[in-house]
Amino acid sequence: MTRTRDMLLAEQALVGLRLRGQQVQAVVTVFADEVRRRSSADLGAVDSRMLLTALHDLPVDLPVPQASLDAHTLRTLRTAPPGVVDLGQDERGVVVRRLVPAVRVELVLVHGPHGISSREWDAAVRDGSQFAPFCARGVVVSRPAPEPECTDMDLLILKARFYGVGVALRESPESLRWLLEPAPYRPERHSAAQWLFHEQAWRQLGPDRF
Repeated sequence: MTRTRDMLLAEQALVGLRLRGQQVQAVVTVFADEVRRRSSADLGAVDSRMLLTALHDLPVDLPVPQASLDAHTLRTLRTAPPGVVDLGQDERGVVVRRLVPAVRVELVLVHGPHGISSREWDAAVRDGSQFAPFCARGVVVSRPAPEPECTDMDLLILKARFYGVGVALRESPESLRWLLEPAPYRPERHSAAQWLFHEQAWRQLGPDRF
């Protein structure tokens, strides 16, 4: 995976998304094989949390006996659109999960139109922190005045480091530079909620943008 520093400096890699109620910019990895598979099945984003929860514990492309699944899970799987799961099409009495994520959000940046001002820094770190279960995260700040905001910047860096949130400086409309790189994203576990987050990103992106 490309290091976050390189991804951030490649401004063209950032895409605008609305995630968890916030307008952000994000670095997204696209899995071309799954995008093509979904396209051939006329399948877009799958952002039903109930369905993703039912799929999450199933292996990919391996048959699972329907008898091993509870009735609620089977009912949920039967609501899936074509291309998500096979229910006995090739072999009676089994379920085969076909769906895998089409994209993965690698990094989310929280910022205003011209970077976040010093009055908003504290709230911005809290806003960035909510993405911790899903990806690396950072805030983009505007260039501070010489004094007294430099002291505020030092406090921002300390707080952001504590929460694992990166701090980037917008040097110009086209240029960002890390003052503090975000903590690496190391999830303690994988969940349907994380999968849903990436599907919500894919619903906004769609295959036409890649």
